[in-house]
Amino acid sequence: MANGSEPAVAMSAHLADDLLSTTAGGWRNFYNLLSRRLEAVGVADSSFFLNYGYVPTDSDNESAFVIRDGTFNANSVRLVFEVIGSLDLNNRTVVEIGCGRGGNSRTVAEKFSAHVIGIDMSSEAIAFCEKTHVGSSIDFKVGDALNIPLGDAVCDAVLNIESSHSYGNLPKFLGEVRRICRTEAWFLHTDFLSPEDWDYVRMRLKALGFAVEDDRDITANVLASRDQASNNWEQVYGDGNPRVANFLALPGSAIYEQMRAGLLEYRILRSQLRAPTTSASTG
Repeated sequence: MANGSEPAVAMSAHLADDLLSTTAGGWRNFYNLLSRRLEAVGVADSSFFLNYGYVPTDSDNESAFVIRDGTFNANSVRLVFEVIGSLDLNNRTVVEIGCGRGGNSRTVAEKFSAHVIGIDMSSEAIAFCEKTHVGSSIDFKVGDALNIPLGDAVCDAVLNIESSHSYGNLPKFLGEVRRICRTEAWFLHTDFLSPEDWDYVRMRLKALGFAVEDDRDITANVLASRDQASNNWEQVYGDGNPRVANFLALPGSAIYEQMRAGLLEYRILRSQLRAPTTSASTG
């Protein structure tokens, strides 16, 4: 894996030309190979985030935290805080599904006195997280978003950042989110999906007992972050393969252009699981 184009070719082979058609197995292999690639080029210890990031474009922002100047991966950190908004996660159990290289989970664990459990299908990403993000308040597990390796009603919030588009079965995923949530738990969801898929997510969440409290289109903010994307991606990924450019949503890539055209919407949905209503008995 040490030399130039071969690792990138192997990595990109696991991604479909249409990124959203990539299979679960393809994603798993891609992320395992990505972990090896980041180690090979010497940037593993600084590559905690894979999300597209968020740049404020107006005053319509929801983060309760200020990102200090000079913060490393500031746009990616800001996306985490935007999806959390003003929620207080102190003394809560938070599960991140699709934790990747642990940056989102670590951000939550450091900002709040919360117990964070990060779950990802990539065994190599989880091995990296267990080695790198060490702390009593954070745990990592290998697991499938469609079969989460946790019991029922175990958490107060589920965090899912830019991952659900790769699952291939939104109904099963949302059912698993419902299963692990306690009453009044929050589902903090942000991703790029088609408008039709977002309509389905809203409908399914309502059927599962969630109330959508916030529903916000942040596509412009994410595109602004992609416009600032670093030009060193060729060094990391090995070449200018269009599938990798698509994975990174670089300007001019298919994913970038679909978001720009409104065919994909990058949204934040913040939903809370309500207590079941009981009908009054008649006597």
